[in-house]
Amino acid sequence: MRFRIKNIVLIALLLLLSSGCGVFTSVREDDGRPSGRKTDRGDSPGLSLEQEASKNHQDYYGPGVPVALVTDVSSGISNGFNQAALKGMQTYAVGAGVSYSCYNVYTDTPDSCKNTILTAIENRAEIVICVGAHFEQAVGSLQEEYGNISFLLLDGVPKDSAGREIPASSNVHCVTYREEEAGYLAGYMAVLEGFRKFGFIGGEQLPAVERYGFGYLQGIDAAADVLGVRDNIQVEYWYADTFYPGGEIEDMALAWYRNGTEIIFACGGPIYQSVLTAAEAGGGMLIGADMDQSEISGLFLTSAMKGIDSSIIIALDEFFANGRKWPKRLAGSTVAYGAKENCISLPILDDAWRFQRATQNEYLRLLARLKSGGISIDTKLPLKTNIAIVNHNAEEESDS
Repeated sequence: MRFRIKNIVLIALLLLLSSGCGVFTSVREDDGRPSGRKTDRGDSPGLSLEQEASKNHQDYYGPGVPVALVTDVSSGISNGFNQAALKGMQTYAVGAGVSYSCYNVYTDTPDSCKNTILTAIENRAEIVICVGAHFEQAVGSLQEEYGNISFLLLDGVPKDSAGREIPASSNVHCVTYREEEAGYLAGYMAVLEGFRKFGFIGGEQLPAVERYGFGYLQGIDAAADVLGVRDNIQVEYWYADTFYPGGEIEDMALAWYRNGTEIIFACGGPIYQSVLTAAEAGGGMLIGADMDQSEISGLFLTSAMKGIDSSIIIALDEFFANGRKWPKRLAGSTVAYGAKENCISLPILDDAWRFQRATQNEYLRLLARLKSGGISIDTKLPLKTNIAIVNHNAEEESDS
């Protein structure tokens, strides 16, 4: 009998207030295998998600049946993509009575990602949720050999050892997102709010990060055209080539704020921490990415959100309802979720709505145009915009 989402979400969300990940596992860098010590939630009651996640830098492991979540090196940082993925898995698993475990890698290399997945499989996982493009080659190398294991790959597709896309096997289902739509919403609404000097700091230059940025630029451009203020718009643009916070990111953001930048879209997991530090020192504001980050600081104007948690719930529901395998329409396929599927939005509830001039009605009309296909957003270079963009990566290349 199919387990319907609408019957579990409310009770699951209540249970999540007191739940945490059943097991966190790290694969060691020396031999790629865990040390053999075990733990469970009973060993560490009352830990916050971030405290629980920090345990994955120790050699703990344990059996997780049947769902396993494997994340990249940023999983110890909350309020981002990995936390949203964890929330989605927990919501389904707790409500459905399914056991689960969580694993993360020490380094974002294909071998480390592969070893992490193998550890989850050795611990009897039946479906492995792989979070992020760093797992593309690992899934590509394992999908045929482990045909009895199902894979859910988020933000990527299987690739070979040379990084070329390869067909997904029937035991693999891939989910991508239309991040360009979320970036568009954030940029457009920020212009309506009155901002004119913008920044974008992305993490690694992966497709998902690029799509956020490309949509952001086009949203700014479109709103500036409507208001007739294109000549007043400037955007500083930079990929930091990392998903870790650090001094270089903080220095870049602070220099921008001190030079007049009013708001920066921090798009790369925990790099928002460095941008937030700079915003506090430089009197600027931020736009968050992936999930609602308004609770972190009052300096977040809004967040460009994609439905990571809901997409996992949908996928797991399909998997278990079909007898613990992907239904034909999902097997070996890639689904792109966007505004049309209610997976792209800005936060509007309670204190998360920080706009003072731009209205929710304006936002909802814009969102409706996205859902209907009334807005076209480019996702490949060269982009056609009429606003001034300072590409700092191009400047770095010319200086090298």
